[in-house]
This record gives sequence, structure tokens and C-alpha cells, in this order.
Amino acid sequence: MTDDNERREAVEVRCPKCGRIQIVYIPAEEIPKCPDDGTQMIIRELLDEGKVL
Repeated sequence: MTDDNERREAVEVRCPKCGRIQIVYIPAEEIPKCPDDGTQMIIRELLDEGKVL
């Protein structure tokens, strides 16, 4: 059984300065800083299972 506090959600984060995109799992990982320019990345989209493109 998974506790709600331990549930991980995949999110797409993006650097507002250079546009670099990365996928992280929250809350297991922190929202990273861009490895290219050090700017704090922002959440762009929550990635849900079963999403149709």
C-alpha cells in the first residue's frame, strides 16, 4: 500500500532562460537548477499516465 506522502508524480520542468526541458519525480526529487546556466527550473507540465498526444 502506498501512502499519499510517498506517491511520486512525474513532472516536466523547463528552464525559463534557455528552454532546456527535463523530467523529474516529485516529491522524491527537488526541482533542479538548469545545468547549463544555473537558473531555477519551473514546472511546465504534470505528466499523467495514459496521456494521449
